[in-house]
Amino acid sequence: MCDRISNAEAMVLAVIAEHSLPLSTAPVLVELSQQLAADKIALSRMKLSQTAASYAWCMVWATHSLNVDESTSSSNKKVLAMLVSYFDQELKDVVLEHLGSLEVVKVNAASLEELICNFFKEKYIPWSNLVSIMLDSCNVMRGSKSGLETRIRQNHCKTLLDVDGDSCHHVHNAAKKFAEPFENYLEQLFTDLHTDHLWESDQIMYLKEIAEYMDIPASNPKRFVSHHWLSAYDVGMQTKRLLPVYKVLYYGFMGKEDKALYQDPLQQLYEDYHVSEKAQRRITFVHQDLSKKGMTELGKKRKSRVVKKIWFENQKVDLHLSVYLSVLPILKEYVMVFQESQTLVHKLHDKQLQVFVNFLACFIKPEHLKISPKALSELDLANRTLYSQLYIGKVAENLEAARRKHPDFFEKVTKAYVTCGKYMQVKLPLKSKTLQALSSIDPVVRGHSEAGTQLMKLARILQHLVPPESDITQEIIRYNVDLTLAQYHEGDNMVMWWAHVMSTGKYPALSGVIRGALSIVHGPMVESSFNLMGDIIDPKSSRMNIATLDAIQTAKYAMKSRGMTATMMFKREDEKFGPVDRTLCRNMRSAARRDKAQREERLMEKGRRQVEYGFKKTCASAQESKRTAQQEEKEARFVGEPDLC
Repeated sequence: MCDRISNAEAMVLAVIAEHSLPLSTAPVLVELSQQLAADKIALSRMKLSQTAASYAWCMVWATHSLNVDESTSSSNKKVLAMLVSYFDQELKDVVLEHLGSLEVVKVNAASLEELICNFFKEKYIPWSNLVSIMLDSCNVMRGSKSGLETRIRQNHCKTLLDVDGDSCHHVHNAAKKFAEPFENYLEQLFTDLHTDHLWESDQIMYLKEIAEYMDIPASNPKRFVSHHWLSAYDVGMQTKRLLPVYKVLYYGFMGKEDKALYQDPLQQLYEDYHVSEKAQRRITFVHQDLSKKGMTELGKKRKSRVVKKIWFENQKVDLHLSVYLSVLPILKEYVMVFQESQTLVHKLHDKQLQVFVNFLACFIKPEHLKISPKALSELDLANRTLYSQLYIGKVAENLEAARRKHPDFFEKVTKAYVTCGKYMQVKLPLKSKTLQALSSIDPVVRGHSEAGTQLMKLARILQHLVPPESDITQEIIRYNVDLTLAQYHEGDNMVMWWAHVMSTGKYPALSGVIRGALSIVHGPMVESSFNLMGDIIDPKSSRMNIATLDAIQTAKYAMKSRGMTATMMFKREDEKFGPVDRTLCRNMRSAARRDKAQREERLMEKGRRQVEYGFKKTCASAQESKRTAQQEEKEARFVGEPDLC
């Protein structure tokens, strides 16, 4: 038995190696094998081709919201991904599912509108069930005159809510605006450090070795991602931690005169971090070894820039890091909250107002911030009479000498605050009546008159979800003072609380409004599907049909939303006689047949084009063309060679 088990384990590991699968899949494969082995007769007859892995998942549609975005895969395929959020009355929870991934040829508002409309028509999805669409803020998606959202509202769904664009992207862009006056000073350093260590395995090894001597946690330099500007905060945190290590490492790349000039500061670093004499001698060897490295001109210039900043301009770097690491967390906190999967639409307005006020408080006197959201969005941030002392972080506040040495830096800080604040005034929907009304579904505010008023406004906004014969005003009045409802505390699961309220049947009209409100997407959830797309479609699988990607995405989201694994979803208590999903089985068996029909249709279409345009009827594949060219070249070479016999 031990040998049989070992042989089976070796087979699993060999399959993993053969197909370049991660080792973490080993337990999953074992569990799958054990489940399949329970029905040996079915297992022996099972055949599974690549095309048979695609099948449709059926959903019962309710009021729902979409998160839609377009991206390009690594094989240059443009894909429109759509996620759908809705309240599942059976699960009593808000469910996020994958609605569809569609291949896009031309990316403009008109073509995207046609693509989505055809999809809705094919799937029999009524426009009347659509509550809102979360899009990014580019003109194609949210242009006020001819953007995709505007077209859908005008031509298909008159009741579509305006919940604004993706606020997380707004905040990322606000961070970019904050950084603009500093002219990429730190960002260039981050990029240089990452690039300088990217392919240098020996330099990475020495970096970690020096970090051990200084008792500083070591890690590879992180990459700064320009389209997610708040990554500057994460990279800045790491750079701040490793700055003493970088100083010691890059001391070896200095010229002789500079080394002599900075010998004392280096010794001070050794003393501050208790580096032993033996370790210092080892570091001297590291410097000598690194100085022998052959470097390109680009590499020399990059190392020169790093040395200049961390040694010659170290105070300036400290000032910039102090501001970044003190101000950017205000914006980062908001993004982290709304990238969570839990439903937080009731917190959207309050959190946006809070992050804006917290940011303004860094340079505006508090007494000028105790005003309405509308007044805040119209506040003149360029008026210096409103300013308090600039918040620039603990480190910068302690560098009095630096304040005198770098007076222009503080003008840049002022400009950064004003530029970022003005951008947030324009982009954050602080005056949105819809978002303010959505705050009223928070059970914490129940019992206040303003909560009742805002709930009535929300009912008017979502009037199409209210049955005509119902008296929703009376329901809201009763709900606001209902003492029989469970007590709700801050931090409780709001969706579960509302599910309990709806299950009582006391508020049928209000429940319809709440189901629509809970479905509203508030964060960039669709980006996770693009990460998955990058794992599935790569240069080796560039010919994969987007329909196959669509099926894989749908299956993954369906299992995730239900908290189930594949083996859990398809496990049967009685492997021989237990019930099965017959529709699913039919789709599995017919998938290959449908794929074959689609391939034949494409060949027929190609034949029609051949007849119409008169081009060559037979065309070899790219691999065959390559082999033919290689063979012809080889034959030509042999013909040209002299006979040596």
